[in-house]
Amino acid sequence: MSFILTAIGLLLLTITLGGIALGFYMAADPRTRESGKLFAVWWVPGVAAASGVLMRDVVTFTVGILCFLVAGAVFVFEDSRPSKPTVRRRSNLARGQGGKRRLDSEKTTKENRAQRSGKTAS
Repeated sequence: MSFILTAIGLLLLTITLGGIALGFYMAADPRTRESGKLFAVWWVPGVAAASGVLMRDVVTFTVGILCFLVAGAVFVFEDSRPSKPTVRRRSNLARGQGGKRRLDSEKTTKENRAQRSGKTAS
């Protein structure tokens, strides 16, 4: 019986650590960052439950499972809630605020002013 509980505990621990790793992988992508963080946090109580099986501690297992279920409910309800879209202004950062200022390379020089007015630059 001891071997079976150890095998089950190690299997649960492997699955939960894989869930945390998947959450970190999801959090690396900007589009799924928030869901990935929440997914990784959701699996942390699963590690507690798996360690409760490995230590043969009923209280640790029960608290881990309870927290896992609560975190899962938060994950489901948070994911179904529509998120506010972020509004990004499209502006040319090279031109400055509002795109109205000219770059240094676009400013007229004395030679250009002289050629425009018809005078020769010396």
